[in-house]
Amino acid sequence: MARHRHVLRNRLNFQRMFDEGTWVRTEFFKILHRPNALSHNRIGIMAGRRFGNAVRRNRAKRMFREVTLHGRMELAEHRDLVFFPKREMDTASFQEIHQTMESTLEKHGLVKKLPV
Repeated sequence: MARHRHVLRNRLNFQRMFDEGTWVRTEFFKILHRPNALSHNRIGIMAGRRFGNAVRRNRAKRMFREVTLHGRMELAEHRDLVFFPKREMDTASFQEIHQTMESTLEKHGLVKKLPV
């Protein structure tokens, strides 16, 4: 589980993301990112009622956490990221979402280049 300091939670942080962040859009989700002045990354997930009922929203949040927070990717340092699921994500497989997220984050320089 992620440490509490690695999670974006309060309204001020999210408002700063909307004011200063850069959007990246994909087929299944949108990412809002910006650099931060901290020694660690912070991640937020926003799935509103428009996305669907609580079951659908929580499933989307679990998928984002699984891909980003549990060591499958080494995110670039000193970044704030907020993920917004799209309705299309509900019908996609975990593998499709993982591949899309991995390629999108790499394309925009949001993951570290790991030696092969």
